Amino acid sequence: MSGLTLSQKDLLVRMEGIVKRFPGVVANDHADFELRAGEVHGLLGENGAGKTTLMNILYGIHRPDEGEIYIREKKVTIGSPREAINLGIGMVHQHFKLVEPHTVLENILLGLKEPAFILNLKDAADKVLEISTRYELHIDPRARIWQLSMGERQRVEILKALYRDANILILDEPTSVLTPPETKELFRFIAQMASERRSVVFITHKLDEVMAASDRVTVLRAGRNVDTLPKDQLEKTCLLYTSPSPRDRTRS
Repeated sequence: MSGLTLSQKDLLVRMEGIVKRFPGVVANDHADFELRAGEVHGLLGENGAGKTTLMNILYGIHRPDEGEIYIREKKVTIGSPREAINLGIGMVHQHFKLVEPHTVLENILLGLKEPAFILNLKDAADKVLEISTRYELHIDPRARIWQLSMGERQRVEILKALYRDANILILDEPTSVLTPPETKELFRFIAQMASERRSVVFITHKLDEVMAASDRVTVLRAGRNVDTLPKDQLEKTCLLYTSPSPRDRTRS
């Protein structure tokens, strides 16, 4: 038998010592993050804590100034979202990146490596319908984006990632545009992803959401790690995470 523990075998992502600087601010200050197969991992912190920046680095939007990224324990350099997608990583941003006059299918196919003229549109539409049905996302591939609600547009972004076979899905503040019933449906979808051994990173600043959806939680504050722990241990120490640091108090 291998000498690896179960958690080591299941480790999909390891980010170590990530530093990202922008003019006048350090967004990530030697931040660490790990993600296991089949895990819903909450990334919790106030606005400006560095959550989205850290995941934008994993998705190839930003390059870290320092630090290392490992995918399945292989060191990688992710220079673009396309490279992230090739590694099985998808991301649904808080502000959707859809072309409103185009159809759902056209938006899903935009950016694929295959030239449009060799795509079989009927096969592509059938695949979108199959994924939509399987995950109960209920989206018509022929609908145009401008006709859809914000919740439906989010489902299109999720479909884009699933169409590209993402097994790691990053959701950035996904409930901010959803009604309560849509939020409930999103949590059902996240649970289904985890049941299939796919992994979800759930970025939020809301404690109740990570308690509802996550298995483990990493807390960031001022770009730094506070802790990573199972969600059932989080409530006991949430006051520690939400109280301002001396540095924060000097800013206010």
